[in-house]
Amino acid sequence: MAAKKKAKKKSWLKTALIYIFVPLTIWFVAFILWLYWDSVAGLFSKGKAPERAPARASRAKEKSEKPPTKPPPEKILDDDRKQLDEILKRK
Repeated sequence: MAAKKKAKKKSWLKTALIYIFVPLTIWFVAFILWLYWDSVAGLFSKGKAPERAPARASRAKEKSEKPPTKPPPEKILDDDRKQLDEILKRK
């Protein structure tokens, strides 16, 4: 019976620290692997180049490659111009 009493009790602080730091350490390692996944995969590929889909040109890029066209000059008819002048004079 004396042998059973000699069993050490773990401190609650040590247990709490283990429960906190083990998941944080695992999450940190997983984050680093995710962040540097291309480099890690390159280590195990033995010289094989990763196959990537060819990049498609975006619509914005296609539009910017076209030469800009001049907007047509605005034409205000004489009748409209006279009406606008009258409106401005009233104020």
